[in-house]
Amino acid sequence: MVLTFPSYSIWGLTFLGMIPFLIGLFSSKSYREVAWLGATTMVFFILLGFGWISFVATNFGGLPWIVGKIVLLLFSLFGELQFLLFALVAFALLRRFARHEIREPLKALLILCLLPALYVGLDYHYPKMFPNTFGHVLYGWFPLIQVVEYTGVHALTFPIMVCNMALTVLLLRALLKRKRLVGMSFTSLLPRPSSAAVALALVAIGFGFGHEWGAKRLSELDAMAKTYAKPFRFSVIQANIGDVEKLASERGFEPAIRKVLGTYRDMTRETVARFKPDLVIWPETAYPYLYTHFSDLQSNRLGSARDAWVTDLVSEVDTPLFFGTYSADRGKDFNSAFLVAPPNALIGKYRKSILLAFGEYVPLGPLSGIVQAIVPSIADFGRGRGAEVLELGGVRIGPQICYEGIFPEHSRESIKLGADLLLNITNDSWFGEGTEPWLHLLLTAFRSIELRRPMIRATNTGISTVVDITGEMRWSTRLFESAFLEATLHLPAPDQPKPETFYFKHGDIVGRAFGWVAFLAVAFLGSIAVFERRKRNG
Repeated sequence: MVLTFPSYSIWGLTFLGMIPFLIGLFSSKSYREVAWLGATTMVFFILLGFGWISFVATNFGGLPWIVGKIVLLLFSLFGELQFLLFALVAFALLRRFARHEIREPLKALLILCLLPALYVGLDYHYPKMFPNTFGHVLYGWFPLIQVVEYTGVHALTFPIMVCNMALTVLLLRALLKRKRLVGMSFTSLLPRPSSAAVALALVAIGFGFGHEWGAKRLSELDAMAKTYAKPFRFSVIQANIGDVEKLASERGFEPAIRKVLGTYRDMTRETVARFKPDLVIWPETAYPYLYTHFSDLQSNRLGSARDAWVTDLVSEVDTPLFFGTYSADRGKDFNSAFLVAPPNALIGKYRKSILLAFGEYVPLGPLSGIVQAIVPSIADFGRGRGAEVLELGGVRIGPQICYEGIFPEHSRESIKLGADLLLNITNDSWFGEGTEPWLHLLLTAFRSIELRRPMIRATNTGISTVVDITGEMRWSTRLFESAFLEATLHLPAPDQPKPETFYFKHGDIVGRAFGWVAFLAVAFLGSIAVFERRKRNG
């Protein structure tokens, strides 16, 4: 299953990657066994797929390499907890139903429908730091994923789990027939091979219809985009400022600051002279000083803010600039972005509201201060007000900073406010050349499919790209290279309607439905346990 995610992206493995886990589920004889099954699965999924967490701890946090490995191990104990939760709840359901003689239709419903839905519901509700699900890997099946404008991404995980479950049933039935299995716990609950074959056929038919509908939808969207009459020219500056240089500049080392500012200034001058964009975009925290737009004269006198540098550059190039930086209010710092137009007009500012745990705050209550004392590189940022919209030349921009792009509701709120496009600025330089930049981009790209709005993504060291309304990534830059992304988006004119998807109107209603399945399954088991306890006590 790790190999199905970026940067490997062997997405076909997702249809059979859970078979060993499911065999273990049907073989378990106690809660202790099934707990080990779920725990080892989640731990190794993290250790093999999220190794960049150790990299961040050592390179960004300044911790010794052995401590970085310990941090990774600790994260593996809760990062993908849905594996353990599913193993325990599914085992409880199987043990409950194994006490009774049940007929084939109910067996098929339980094993091939209810258990896959249970996994999706637990996966949907568990608050992951990076909310990936198996459905994301189907990005490689581009026509099919167009259905997420109705279903959301988690709905794609359901047929994946059905395939894995049906193949597991076929394999176990074949082994039982050849008397290769001894002591299997729940053989009485295995549906007939014909039921598993029907389940696989239904998934194949569903995917076939989804593919055909998606291909037709892509043609419709391409035709719609060709009617859009408002051009919007922009330049993304990917300066390739690495984490060492950024840390040095943010901590006030003048040579590093001069290099960072000089690089952005020179690249901005170059793109304006060559391309003449309507907007120049710098990524997250590109400007290493506090920015106040002259509202805090004392900070400018002391040197912690140098607002005139920005406004002088904007006035010189005579082009609006959107840039990531820091702001402050009532003693609290904020990860922020500003939109400044020539000569020195502040169009708007945005403050990040969804913060990265253990990167921008420590979610440990009274222990937070202790952790920040040990690892001073962890920031303690304030939270912004949530989604906002900034308007430039009749174009309504929905800004978001880094991590916020992977949460559908944040983008959905921006579109509710009337955004024509989403603008995501990101700094992935902390994560090195591992899988994180690719995973981060994959999780973000689905917003454009769900909401049918383009997204401009500006990153410090890559991957900068434009995700169009079909979800396709266009004009993408490479990792760790200095690059310009100069492009023109065509947006609806004021008199042209904007697409309003089912997902935009109703949110992830399908994901919530799977969540209810999980809730009802747990409630059922809990009520049965209480009833039996009372019965035993007389």
